[in-house]
Amino acid sequence: MKRIVTMLLVITAVASAAADDSVKKFRQILSRYDVAPEAIAVPTDNNTAFWNVALGADRNLARLNRDISKGKGLERKAIDACTKMPKFYPEYNSYVRTDLQPWADSLLATAGLPCDSIATRLYVVDTPRAEAFAPLTEDGFAIVVTTGLIYNQGCDDDLLKGIISAQAVHGAMRHQLQFFYDEAKRRRKSNVWGGIAIGALVAADIALTMTDSGDCDDNFTYNDFSTTNINVNTTGATPAPVYIYSADQIYQADLWAYRMMERLGKGDSYIKALRLLSPQVAGAETDKESSPCISDRIKFINFVTSQKR
Repeated sequence: MKRIVTMLLVITAVASAAADDSVKKFRQILSRYDVAPEAIAVPTDNNTAFWNVALGADRNLARLNRDISKGKGLERKAIDACTKMPKFYPEYNSYVRTDLQPWADSLLATAGLPCDSIATRLYVVDTPRAEAFAPLTEDGFAIVVTTGLIYNQGCDDDLLKGIISAQAVHGAMRHQLQFFYDEAKRRRKSNVWGGIAIGALVAADIALTMTDSGDCDDNFTYNDFSTTNINVNTTGATPAPVYIYSADQIYQADLWAYRMMERLGKGDSYIKALRLLSPQVAGAETDKESSPCISDRIKFINFVTSQKR
């Protein structure tokens, strides 16, 4: 009996310590990445202004843009790595639902996108998985949602606004470029230039190439950032998109999307939206961190709701 009690006490202590660590991490993310108060104060009938003000006031984005503009060694490495990422070509992609484009354009407009700081477009692609992502294009990025998401039971335009807002953050904040740049700085500091171990990142059956046939078993190399074995295999005939985000970037996208919806009096809808997504998460596995799962992301948003601004 004593042994059982002791074991229960140990388990309780471990769980408590883990919870304390999560709260500490969540508090740090909230402090470092929250939306500027002046963006929250934008009238609810002007979502475009919300995005312009939020992006214009963000110090992290300003710092990244300032650093990248230097064009020195690490900055060039990050730019080259991002340039060699797989691109999304909607005009050549047979999975894109052109019949749904008017609806997609309207939904994007009601979310305040695109605006001056976010030159993008929303697309719907045919696949049964409930996914959303922000692949790079030749001139920026796109926001993509799947038919498996928009036709999901319980899904509505409010939930989709939150989901596409999170993807807009990934693109507008240049998260993939920031990821490579941060990784370059970490490696320079530790003097270790090994390969990035990319985790399972992708939504299945989404074409990124101009062809609709052939299997995908490619090894992409981003200069010193060598992905030794991405091997993006799908159950269909075409390769799927690859996106590389850190855990903090995923949490930041969730935070901003939640703030956007909270400002409209619909913050709860973002938590519901997260529950609709497939459990696979776009992110990277490094020696420092791994991607948060959907349940972790919901815990983070619940933490945010419990904090007073």
